[in-house]
Amino acid sequence: MLAGVAIAVIGGFFAVVAPLFSTSSAPSADLAGAIPSQASSRSPLEIDLGLDNTSFSLISPICINATISGPLRPDHAVFQGVDTVQFHNGRVCGGALSGQETISVKVYLTPTSTGTANVSLTPSQGAAKLGNPLRGAIAVTPA
Repeated sequence: MLAGVAIAVIGGFFAVVAPLFSTSSAPSADLAGAIPSQASSRSPLEIDLGLDNTSFSLISPICINATISGPLRPDHAVFQGVDTVQFHNGRVCGGALSGQETISVKVYLTPTSTGTANVSLTPSQGAAKLGNPLRGAIAVTPA
């Protein structure tokens, strides 16, 4: 009888505690920040962002996909002020992001000429999009 009570208590404990350690929720993330409305064609454009894992899942690798039409091209990003990573095929990835964790990311875009660029930055896990894009139009001016 004592063994039955012990098994019930242990089983109950794991039934309550085990879900707290689960990482089975679907990954999701948000980008916080603003796309500036203007940039100079003479220097790279820096966009400060917050990248927030809004799920309880580990996101690895955590990435930002950039879709740009117009006179800007994605160059690199700096994750947490430490890791500098180059964009490849419109994507930059910076390691893993734990559940409910938020980090800072600086995205750098290089002007190729003057005109208006439409920019869309989307949080992703590799190629899989995890949230809504941050969008804006940027007027690239001569000075």
